Amino acid sequence: MTTLYGAAVSGSTLPEALEAAGMDGGCALLTTPSAYRVARVEGRACVTSSGPADLSVVYEARAFTADVELRWVESGYAVLLTEDASLLPESFGEAVDPLPAIGTMDAGYLVWGSVTASDAGWTSLASARVGTLTVPMASEPRADRVRLVAREYVVADPGHGNAYVAEERLISFEPYAAEGAA
Repeated sequence: MTTLYGAAVSGSTLPEALEAAGMDGGCALLTTPSAYRVARVEGRACVTSSGPADLSVVYEARAFTADVELRWVESGYAVLLTEDASLLPESFGEAVDPLPAIGTMDAGYLVWGSVTASDAGWTSLASARVGTLTVPMASEPRADRVRLVAREYVVADPGHGNAYVAEERLISFEPYAAEGAA
């Protein structure tokens, strides 16, 4: 059995939450009124392939490493999720009920576009429908796509026993080679 632990904090800015959660080196998905950015976390900041991201306009963010995921909304509410309760900082003092899962499933979501370039730890993807998107990840020569890796937590309903995915935690971006790709 795997347990997903969580803790929350209210009244936190995004830079404060990133720093307190120890997200340095992780990836961030940043939603603003005019754009959606994928960035690398550097301390209290987020950096895209073209430079620092303006966090003052972000109204929702998900930042993640292999061990933790931070979810933040502009009201200042942040939640940190992890399988290792020792990674929950004391500054995230609001208790979140642990989620005892009967199992986990690894999940992967293909990111829009095909790899067009990889440079200095960033991989560019392009598609006619979405345009160009750059993600913080070094590509492999055989990879023609990128996948967002997540872990799903399966629980059983105590009343009727049906199993369902109760939560998901983002983990990383990884290179992905489509079947038949050279």
